[in-house]
Amino acid sequence: MSHPFIIQEKGNFNLSQYGKSVFLYPYARYAFLELLEKLDIETIYIPSFICRDMLSPINSLNIQYMFYEIDNSLNPVLENIKCDAILMVNYFGFEQNINPFSNYKKEFGAIIIEDNAHGLFSKDRKDNLLGTRGDVGLLSIRKTVFLPNGAVLVVNNKDFEKFDFRSAEMNRSEEDLRYQKKVNLKKLFFTKYMGILFLLLRRYLRYIKTGSSIPLPDVNSETEMPSNRFITPLLEDKVVLIDMNKETKRRQEMYLEIEEWAKKYSIEPIYFLDKNTVPFEFAFVDNGTAKEFENFLLQQGYFILPWPDLPDEVVNSCPDFYKSIKVVPFLW
Repeated sequence: MSHPFIIQEKGNFNLSQYGKSVFLYPYARYAFLELLEKLDIETIYIPSFICRDMLSPINSLNIQYMFYEIDNSLNPVLENIKCDAILMVNYFGFEQNINPFSNYKKEFGAIIIEDNAHGLFSKDRKDNLLGTRGDVGLLSIRKTVFLPNGAVLVVNNKDFEKFDFRSAEMNRSEEDLRYQKKVNLKKLFFTKYMGILFLLLRRYLRYIKTGSSIPLPDVNSETEMPSNRFITPLLEDKVVLIDMNKETKRRQEMYLEIEEWAKKYSIEPIYFLDKNTVPFEFAFVDNGTAKEFENFLLQQGYFILPWPDLPDEVVNSCPDFYKSIKVVPFLW
């Protein structure tokens, strides 16, 4: 049986599968920043159900942004608000319905930015890789593949090739050193139980230090970009050293197994798995049994986290279910 602490199988996944116009950055936020700056975006329409750190590129450029809500199936609820660009998110690696965004583009001429940070390897029902359906796509490799950093800007609109996008500089950084230490630590996790024991120890020590067993919100992440601007040399030649087929199989099997366990606690996933999706995490709305469910999952080698860390403007006025969504990660 697999678990989040496993060392992923080595292989070769070439990012050229996303097309000719593929550019590398350490974080998707830097890809987003360059995109917004190069295209001279002045206004953008973004989902209110989003991690607060996605605001940092927008705020760094003083771009005006408006929020749209999502319903409890994570579909967009778009209003008649005109913006230069609109952000479409494929939550947890699952295909977002592009039709409302295409209609919005037709009405307002907006650029569709497909945030596919969660969906590396996933495809839509027409077998298109997620991240290739909008004018531009954002990928976060490091969220699916164990790496020090790594993100991609995919330019799908040929009219944008004139903007001369360029990958960030490749070099070793402190993140590569921390990564190697974590690799060595993972090698000590001969069983899932050792991984869980280490996780619980870290939670206990964090609780002693901060009063919270999970990381506290970073209040500066809405305005400050990550300090590291270098891409890890592990992504040289735009090749990701992972066996995509084995990782796909691993994640899909984990998802279905957790879905079956969840039934015992009257929990349903937000999305039901299809063959084209490579799930990022198992996401569900807490019905009051999440703690009991996690106690069971810990025995199986899994753990639960809240998601996302909502923006300050959203957290006190959003629908209740925004704050009730929990996830079971597939990678530590």
